[in-house]
Amino acid sequence: MGGLFSSPKPPTPPGPSQSELDAIARRERLAEEEKTRQSREVAARKRSRKRGAQGLMTAFLDRSPENEQRTLGPRSQR
Repeated sequence: MGGLFSSPKPPTPPGPSQSELDAIARRERLAEEEKTRQSREVAARKRSRKRGAQGLMTAFLDRSPENEQRTLGPRSQR
């Protein structure tokens, strides 16, 4: 009978609306994409430190020249 004389409890507040849930999901997705992008950048920096400038200098050594052109001018039509 104690409930008979007590004041009624206020109704529970409604949960977040669908638009708020969508906004939260979008922010979480963007944060996850940013985290992935940053981890890729860190990995790229580590690779570049390991390889260093030597990789830039030797990257094109094994390529063979096309048509044996030795100047930067236009190619002659033979």
